[in-house]
Amino acid sequence: MCALFGLSAAVQWNDPDPWLWMPLYGLAAGLAGLGAAGRLPLRPNAAALALFTLLFVLWAPTLAGARAAAFTSFEMRSAVDEAPREALGLGLCAAWSAVQTAAAWRARRPAGESDNPRI
Repeated sequence: MCALFGLSAAVQWNDPDPWLWMPLYGLAAGLAGLGAAGRLPLRPNAAALALFTLLFVLWAPTLAGARAAAFTSFEMRSAVDEAPREALGLGLCAAWSAVQTAAAWRARRPAGESDNPRI
């Protein structure tokens, strides 16, 4: 995931608004890299999850009217394809941040502690 998010940040270089997307995908890449290295900081992952989820909710409506061509070609065929593509990227960032936040949460609990208090 670190490589995927790093690539996502790199291809934003020629985007109309790289100042927004490069740091977001860079954040996702950095946190994924920390996770791959076995370091899962809870607070940064939780903050990233909140940020990516909020931004996904803001961009998600663009998915409803998206052209299929927005997701079937690497080339940007139309300017209207950018927002749905970015919404999908934000969804992926949010999903991976959720995975890492959950893993960081589990890792910080003492061994043997269960989610279910009856056990």
